[in-house]
Amino acid sequence: MSDTVTRNSDVLHIAFGVDENYLRPMGITIVSIIENNPGLELVFHVFISSISSASRMRLDRLERMFARPVNLHLVDEMPGVKDPASGKGQAHISKAAYIRLLIPEALRDFTDRVLYLDADILCVGDISGLPHLDIDGRTAAVIHDAGAGSKRAGLVKKGQTLDNYFNSGVLYIDIPRWIERAVTSRALEKIADPVLDLRYSDQDALNLVLDGDVLFIDEGWNHQYGLTGKLKKGRVGMDIPSDTKFVHFIGPMKPWRSWNPHQSKELFLKYQALSPWAGEALDDNFSPREIYVYSRFMYRSMFQQRRWLSGLIWYGKFLHRKHKEG
Repeated sequence: MSDTVTRNSDVLHIAFGVDENYLRPMGITIVSIIENNPGLELVFHVFISSISSASRMRLDRLERMFARPVNLHLVDEMPGVKDPASGKGQAHISKAAYIRLLIPEALRDFTDRVLYLDADILCVGDISGLPHLDIDGRTAAVIHDAGAGSKRAGLVKKGQTLDNYFNSGVLYIDIPRWIERAVTSRALEKIADPVLDLRYSDQDALNLVLDGDVLFIDEGWNHQYGLTGKLKKGRVGMDIPSDTKFVHFIGPMKPWRSWNPHQSKELFLKYQALSPWAGEALDDNFSPREIYVYSRFMYRSMFQQRRWLSGLIWYGKFLHRKHKEG
């Protein structure tokens, strides 16, 4: 993999913080970005605490296939930091989420701006204007969180008031200003504070630290798409606004699950077919907690749709996991 250093303002640096479980989704995100922006100069950065030789080979192949630099950065696991999966409804989130806090310092000698993306995102539009976005002297350009009201209310109960609340899955960061304001260390202090006991860990912490120092941009840059809500309503088609650039699949339900009946699975497979992961079976590598969450959701959904056999199969998985957790 490359070790590319450039401060060319026409080049867009894009960074991810992942663990081994999210390497394939991240790779598919990269393919979707390149396919929708063939003329854009791109440099990718992958931050991870450990990586298998097979995954390293796939990233090398990804770089060769698309002639775009993919820089690998190995980082510490931060063992002393609170596990975000311990929060209610956060079982699908790992400590890799904290890696985004390390990215600006690590890239200070590469570029002055970086786009951070979560790995559960697919690009569906033109992002070529981003390298020239004026963020008006702020530390980052951000997008409102879909659940901003309830998340702000949760922080108010802890004595913390905010002007607004953003989603940390898409961040366009001014690296020198981030470092000057010591955002990383201040956010880690918030996460570690037992009195605050932040439910949404680093996202809450970044909102507290960057309150009033971010530029809110159009929601098409981070269209937060909750598959759980869509499937509960029986909606299986991709219904996104025409100006969407990034579709962010928030929540525990992801497009790359083999059982996913939503059209998002076909969108994911479209880009996977162009990648080094082409032909690989979709993922059902659930954690124990995810098995419980997914099986409960699936048996209820199947019964609602009168798909009795599928519902019974998922109900059996749910009871098995419930018995183990009990």
